[in-house]
Amino acid sequence: MRRWWRSHSVRVQLTLWYVVAMVVVLGLYATLIFAFVRRNAADTLDGRLRGDFQWAAAMVDQTPDGAITWYEDLTEDESPWLQVWSPGGELLYQNSEAMRRPLPRVRELAMAADDSLVVVQTDVAPVRVLTRRGRIGAKPVVIQVARSEALMRDELWRLMLIFALGLPLAVAAAGLGGYTLARRALLPIERMTERARSITAERLSDRLPVEHPDDEMGRLATVFNETLGRLESSFDQMRRFTADVSHEL
Repeated sequence: MRRWWRSHSVRVQLTLWYVVAMVVVLGLYATLIFAFVRRNAADTLDGRLRGDFQWAAAMVDQTPDGAITWYEDLTEDESPWLQVWSPGGELLYQNSEAMRRPLPRVRELAMAADDSLVVVQTDVAPVRVLTRRGRIGAKPVVIQVARSEALMRDELWRLMLIFALGLPLAVAAAGLGGYTLARRALLPIERMTERARSITAERLSDRLPVEHPDDEMGRLATVFNETLGRLESSFDQMRRFTADVSHEL
């Protein structure tokens, strides 16, 4: 692995590091966004359930013969799931939505009646059930309302699909941008490399171009030029020494 890593240029290594960093950052960002949306959607659904309970408790009434009735004036799509139980677990009333979609464990929840929100698993989608004690006139009852998590799950699925399609495109764009930035950042080094390759013993007076002396590349070129200056001075001394020895001989 290390040999494979070292076999690539600095430009490719910088690009890979940039892509890895972007994958981590975007992954954390997507996870936080998904968790926030999921929590917000769950809180919204719970708030609607509590509103359904208050409304249902106000709409449920007792007929003169002691039966339970509910003034249902909503359409089928708007009507919440509703059941009314006696404290002993006897089903007193259920609206058309509850008849159409029976749920498991509702009698068990009605017997407990601990004012809790419980998620009940069904074949279609999980359903949130709110069970609370109440009164209809002087009669104690247990009222249950429920709403499906299908819409919430659909929204979360669409969000996951957006992330699944968008994150690879974002990472690809980040990789392309990282490669371009690395290429531009290393371009001065390539220029210095080409210029240094052309400097020979006969051209020690040549120097590397210093475009920005205050940045890292400029300081590197300055140090290299100083080294060339010292090397040129040494070559001059050797030439003078060789000339003097030749003259004495």
